[in-house]
Amino acid sequence: MIVTADEDIDLFRKAGKLAGQVLEELSRMVKPGISTWDLDRAAEALIREGGGIPTFKGYRGFPATICASVNEEVVHGIPSKQKVLKSGDIISMDLGATFRRESNNGKKLDFIGDTAITVPVGEISPRLQKLIDDTKASLYAGIKVARAGVVLDEIGGAIEDIALENSYGIVREYGGHGIGYNYHEDPFILNFRSGSKTKLKAGMVIAIEPMFNLGGDKVRTKPDNWTVVTTDYKPSAHFEHSLLIMDGAEPEILTRRPNELI
Repeated sequence: MIVTADEDIDLFRKAGKLAGQVLEELSRMVKPGISTWDLDRAAEALIREGGGIPTFKGYRGFPATICASVNEEVVHGIPSKQKVLKSGDIISMDLGATFRRESNNGKKLDFIGDTAITVPVGEISPRLQKLIDDTKASLYAGIKVARAGVVLDEIGGAIEDIALENSYGIVREYGGHGIGYNYHEDPFILNFRSGSKTKLKAGMVIAIEPMFNLGGDKVRTKPDNWTVVTTDYKPSAHFEHSLLIMDGAEPEILTRRPNELI
């Protein structure tokens, strides 16, 4: 989808801004003793207070507002009262905020901000902190090259270079994506070089989301049919931003958090 109407661009900006604000607030709440259920309840309340709709809740049957993935959980972790954070953990939180309008023919159109962050719980090891920092740096490296006319392989390559330099596993089954009225759409954006010659176009809204593992590349899905974990049970980090692709300039980061330094 190519976004050209000012009204649509404004709604994407509104959704992205709210998603970034909520994610920053959740990050402040992360501490030993809090459950992922508590974080999820707070996220839903904040999104609704901001006038938005929780994108993930009910999407393909997902039961919660955020994906809360702890330690070896890569993505799509289901919040739970029993999943209580402790010092030394890391948690990845992925959320979406939606604003909706009706088209001229009465169809409901969704405008979504999709974003993720990995944060420490209490005191963590230097090795885990470096995993977080490097995964975040790879997101920014991908963002820096994402502009109209660039092929997707340049984004994947910028992310892959940081993983290879630091000997991380790269999650290969999951990656970034286009964002349209129905949320996920083409293009699928891999976090490594694949030879893709697909070019970005001005007006596209995309999400870039690297996932690095402290161990190998391989992942599997748990019996709940949602939670993805590393097969070697080594920790994983995940970052994501939604972007509006610009012509001849770096993209607009729609989901930038209020106090985020890039």
